[in-house]
Amino acid sequence: MDVKGSNLDYLLDNDQEPLRLERQAQIYGFGDDLRHLALSGAERVLDAGCGAGVITRAACRALPRGIAIGVDREPRYIEHARSAAAAEQIGNVEFRVADVLCLPFANGTFDVLWSKHLLQWVKDRDAAIAEFKRVVRSGGRVICCNFDGLWANPYPADSVLQGDLDLWFAAMEAEVGYDRFLGRKLASMLSCAGLVDVRVDFIPDRAYGGYGGDREKRWNWERQWASMLEFSARVYGSIDRAKDVGQRLISEFGRADVYWFCTLFYVEGRVP
Repeated sequence: MDVKGSNLDYLLDNDQEPLRLERQAQIYGFGDDLRHLALSGAERVLDAGCGAGVITRAACRALPRGIAIGVDREPRYIEHARSAAAAEQIGNVEFRVADVLCLPFANGTFDVLWSKHLLQWVKDRDAAIAEFKRVVRSGGRVICCNFDGLWANPYPADSVLQGDLDLWFAAMEAEVGYDRFLGRKLASMLSCAGLVDVRVDFIPDRAYGGYGGDREKRWNWERQWASMLEFSARVYGSIDRAKDVGQRLISEFGRADVYWFCTLFYVEGRVP
């Protein structure tokens, strides 16, 4: 994933992040993503901000006569993705280190461009979508998948914890441009970029929503909060305070009687 125009690196950048992304993908499963990709089998697909390359590799299995290319700004993610593809003996895949704001491909190279959980990290989202449109051929599709309402709508809610989380996201937005309500905005953004036939689907987010108490989801939250501890300490004024907020968040997420409502948007537009 990619952070641009910020004095912060990608906050989740650590040695364990590729493993977390692999496990998070298993929480989601591949059915919803592949259904929205709707591949016929011969396309050239670009996975923009591919992370560990999990969806890139899944797409390749649906492309017996096509190819999928994954790009990410972080070399360690690309190294992991290449190793995983080799271990799985996937031949119709490539991974490259690249910035989504300056993609190293000619105009109209791809039939389909896919991005998931990327744009919330990109400060200049309009520029990224313009690049997406540029590298897709006329008649090709751009598909963006992002959540909406992250850590915003639990029930029953702990008002003190919610205030702490809102403070954290306000700092994220100020420094990184992070938008936890991006999903609902994607259709307008794609339309403004000149894409046509824009279509919207949304479903409950399987990794960031649902009842608490799921061990894999809890592990996912724990790893992410640990990765962002330095930033959180700046938000709350101390490491101890940041750890306290994180412990209360994980405890609340571990409750089986608390429902975390988060929506996952799939928005597609066609290049005219």
